[in-house]
Amino acid sequence: MVWPGCEGTLTDFGWGFLGEIKKQVKQRIDLFRHFEKILPADDFLVFAGAPRIGTHDDHYGMPKWPACVDAAIRRLRGEDEEFWHARGDLMTRIGSAPAPVTADLEATRKLLLESPWELGAGTLDWFAWNPILRSPRPTP
Repeated sequence: MVWPGCEGTLTDFGWGFLGEIKKQVKQRIDLFRHFEKILPADDFLVFAGAPRIGTHDDHYGMPKWPACVDAAIRRLRGEDEEFWHARGDLMTRIGSAPAPVTADLEATRKLLLESPWELGAGTLDWFAWNPILRSPRPTP
């Protein structure tokens, strides 16, 4: 199974690395529990979200989302050779796009832009586990 957000499997990383991740995750959870107990609910939400605010502008509803969707559709059409050269192995391990995605790419594009939840959980799961919706690299 490919680990989300990267190009390797858990086995690829080795157990020493995973042990370190487990330790850091436990520390982070303990920190959150501590602040959740001592802060009012609204203040805790700001604390929890603050490290991420402004760091992901390429998700649904964010400024770069349309460019990500357009890039994904081009990639699904096979028009982004650089992407397939760099990510083809990972995409092969994840598996082919679900039939509803490829049946009508223009309908998929419209749903991704306007109401991605209508694609269904299985389809969204496929998008979540691979880099096809990543922002296109700026051209020099």
